[in-house]
Amino acid sequence: MIDLATAEPKRLRHAGEWPTPTPRRAAPGTELRALQDAMPRCEDGAPPVLSGDGTERAMLIGQAPGWREIETGVPFAWDAGKRLAGWLAVAGIGIDTFRDRWYATSIGKCYPGRAPGSSVDRPPSRSEIERWSPYLHEELRLVRPELLLLVGGMAHRFVFGPGARLDDLVGRELSWDEAPGASVLALPHPSGASTWLNDANRVELWRRGIAVLRDRWEALEP
Repeated sequence: MIDLATAEPKRLRHAGEWPTPTPRRAAPGTELRALQDAMPRCEDGAPPVLSGDGTERAMLIGQAPGWREIETGVPFAWDAGKRLAGWLAVAGIGIDTFRDRWYATSIGKCYPGRAPGSSVDRPPSRSEIERWSPYLHEELRLVRPELLLLVGGMAHRFVFGPGARLDDLVGRELSWDEAPGASVLALPHPSGASTWLNDANRVELWRRGIAVLRDRWEALEP
């Protein structure tokens, strides 16, 4: 068991076999399944990337899938997912638990591609956000999570507005009108391209955030 007091988030990764199961969907005939089936396909014909059947009590909202996620259909399917799984493990959430008992979705549900001349995936554009926002709002309404984890700056700004800052959000229990009664938590993006965790003070915020996540998960799934 990793000691949270000394855990280094940039070094944490999932160890062992890496599962990429078939993405889950709600039962046929339910309102959530109708919503999932109504979502437009991506430009290459791939289905939108998300996983959940509506029975979950916890939801994660990320930024957008990468090309590996498009290949598998599974959110956080590769490097960033392995780092995220390392973080979740410190909070007592194993990768199988995350895959089976969390509804995982994102602001954009198709791969936005890379910025010109860059090796880094670009965030969803304004038009892409506008395209997918109605579906995300409906996912929230239908799943009704009791624990909502926002991963990355785009998810934070989607919920708290364009002025949202990681420094003001990570490590605190928050709330949001669109997730009534839910514990809303924020974490930085686990991408290796993120530099936010290069600051030791921010590592302490991350540790505080993981501690809150651990406590809220334990209360939710004793």
